[in-house]
Amino acid sequence: MKEDFLHYLWRFQKFESQQLFTVNGELIQVISPGIPTSGSGPDFSNAKIWIGSTLWAGNVELHLDASSWYHHRHHLDAAYDSVILHVVWNNDVEVCYPSGSIMPSLELSKIISENLIKLYQKQFDQSPDWIPCERIFSNYPKVKWKNWIERLYIERLEEKVNLIFNLLEANKNDWEATLFQLLAKNFGLNVNGNAFLKWAQQISFSVVRKNTHDPIALEALFFGLSGLLNKEIEEPYYETLKSKYLFLKRKHKIPKNITVNVSFGRLRPPNFPTIRLSQLAQFYNHSPQVFSKLINAQDVKDLNWVLDIGVSDFWKTHFGFEKKGKSSSKKISKEFLDLILINSLIPIRFAHAKHHGLDEDNLLIQWMEKIPLEKNKYTDRFIRLGGEYNSALESQSLLHLKQYYCDKKRCLKCALGYHFFKEKPVI
Repeated sequence: MKEDFLHYLWRFQKFESQQLFTVNGELIQVISPGIPTSGSGPDFSNAKIWIGSTLWAGNVELHLDASSWYHHRHHLDAAYDSVILHVVWNNDVEVCYPSGSIMPSLELSKIISENLIKLYQKQFDQSPDWIPCERIFSNYPKVKWKNWIERLYIERLEEKVNLIFNLLEANKNDWEATLFQLLAKNFGLNVNGNAFLKWAQQISFSVVRKNTHDPIALEALFFGLSGLLNKEIEEPYYETLKSKYLFLKRKHKIPKNITVNVSFGRLRPPNFPTIRLSQLAQFYNHSPQVFSKLINAQDVKDLNWVLDIGVSDFWKTHFGFEKKGKSSSKKISKEFLDLILINSLIPIRFAHAKHHGLDEDNLLIQWMEKIPLEKNKYTDRFIRLGGEYNSALESQSLLHLKQYYCDKKRCLKCALGYHFFKEKPVI
């Protein structure tokens, strides 16, 4: 049994009996079950309920066990003082208001059909499939799908905002510095993302700002902070970077205890940290005020200037310091720009709008609809279930759906789960 099932029962009043009673025998008449809430605080707000001869207006809290009220320390939180009804599966203890009076409780285990419980468990809770509704996934009405994927995507952005706001606070509300750190993480990809973020956090962005006129100085900083200049290599360009890094380290008083290890394993040469760091240096040499450009962009195509970014001359003929190869510009690809947009530029613009009380949801959704679908094991699997998807809005939404709803069996908080379960007759 999960709390999601209780939410479903209460929200849609799926009770066999027309008459409900508190555990103390008072008649309950639900005028309105309230509005489901998210985040902290009671589960439903603005409910209207007759309990005995009194009409109450307030909040409703749900728990599997009544004792969770105390385990979750709600009795110490003033936000829960307005709860008018405690809906539980098992009323294992009496719950009291701070005044000492007993809180009205509705115990669901005694009034819910065994057949309804089995139906829920069979359809969602005990499903062995990749996703619980796999066998009926393609039956979800297409007219409802667009609204649901947009909501999923905004939820995914909300998740990413937490990291951005943490970085912003550490950077004393410097949005350019925060974007630099996000971009560093993005340029590191999955293999080196955390390592790139670590070195980017260890250096004041003011040092980067002061050297944006000199791409070789930026390369020296980025390579040095990434631990790629710690060897003895007889290569003139390597020695130039190492000498420049030691000079910049003294000049800007960069801490000596920065230790970051980057990896070349499981990467194609175009994604080697050497290439991505050179591109990042060229990126900031080309456009020192990246955040300003992002905020002023009216269309996602306004950011296509990123496709002009390549590498310094040395890296046009190298992937590593010691072996020369054929010359190529190694410009940022459209696929990599899409990753930057999805993982850095669009999330920070969303965070900026949220921070300033602006609503740019529709604009950013339009941007995501213009970015092609990401191809990965998740989108491939959903396509095999019968879906047709074209944009990054859908691929990001599907990833969120799988990770935060399907994998956690939060089916009755999912639009698909509600739809499919409601379509079944209550036996």
